[in-house]
This record gives sequence, C-alpha cells and structure tokens, in this order.
Amino acid sequence: MQTRPITPADIPRLAAIFVEVFNAPPWQDGWTLETAIERLEALAANPHSRGFAIWEQDQPLGFALGARERWNDGWFFSLRELCVARNRQREGVGRRLIDAMCADLLEEGISSINLQTGLDAPAHSFFAKLGFSEMPLVTMGKLLGH
Repeated sequence: MQTRPITPADIPRLAAIFVEVFNAPPWQDGWTLETAIERLEALAANPHSRGFAIWEQDQPLGFALGARERWNDGWFFSLRELCVARNRQREGVGRRLIDAMCADLLEEGISSINLQTGLDAPAHSFFAKLGFSEMPLVTMGKLLGH
C-alpha cells in the first residue's frame, strides 16, 4: 500500500468509493456519482486543501480530504471526508491512511486535526482508537426557506 496526495484526476475514482461507503448503512445518504464528484472537487478547490489517498497498485482503497485553517496560535487541519472501500475496512487501511496523513501534516507545521462525526457513528470509535478526543463543541444548523 502506498499513500500519496490526491490529484484532480483521482477524484472520479475516489468519488466511487465515497458513494459506495456513504450510501450503505449506517449513513444511507443517497449520493450519486455526479454529486459525490461535485462535493470532492469543491473541497479540493480550496487553496488550503490537502487530500491523501491510499492505493494498492493502481486501485484506490480510501482517502482523506480536508483543508488547513488558520487559528490564532497556528494552523490546524479540518478533516472533512474520510472513507475506506467497504471490502477493505477493518484491515488497518484507515489507520495507515491517518498515520501517513498526520506525518505529512506535521511536516507542514499543522498543530492539530479537527473533525466531526456522530456520537453513535462507527467512525467515532475508529477515531477514538487513533487518539482523537471529543471537544466541547456543538454543531448547529438552520434550514433556510422553510
């Protein structure tokens, strides 16, 4: 397995993994390949975007995508998407991806990684095992036009 930065040419292949993962339980989001490509391209278009994909030969196994953000005391990384192909989950692929991403971000001077996940989502325990801890924040939203 090899981890490398995501290129624009990788996005359609990574979007296929995204659709496979997030249209399955527990999320069952209803993504199409077109909307997934649009989301990943929009995230990657951020000038501070950083994306990492893990490959086995020429086959993508998963990816992480986010952007570095400035805070008063330094830069942090906001992880927006992470997924591993369903048939490769629970093999250490996600751990290898996160480890490689953390090493690369540390070299860039990034001081921390922030992300959002559900308390009951499988990702919560995955990230906890990798040393991520809960922060005293609340996600809030408002539906517009209703």
